[in-house]
Amino acid sequence: MKTKLTISVDKRLLQEAKAEAAKKHIPVSGLIENFLEFLVRPRVFCFKCGEQFKASDAEVCPKCGWLICEKCKVCRCGLGEEASVTAYHMRKVYEHLLGGRIK
Repeated sequence: MKTKLTISVDKRLLQEAKAEAAKKHIPVSGLIENFLEFLVRPRVFCFKCGEQFKASDAEVCPKCGWLICEKCKVCRCGLGEEASVTAYHMRKVYEHLLGGRIK
């Protein structure tokens, strides 16, 4: 069941978002719904094996503070330096979008 949502955003930003969404054939409401879904039920991909898992089900490594993959049991501790830097910056993208850490 869907419900109507009224939001206020910068007019120019909305115009740009609508144009970009149209190029990708995605309704703006779908973008908002996807974001809200990720906000309340985040699913992430392991940087080692690529498996997708629920952040809420994952344990946090006490040493590095990263989520531990449920499949391969790897966190930042199991990555090389270059991969760790890449994963760190991707995590920062998530945190920026969400206004804080995933878990």
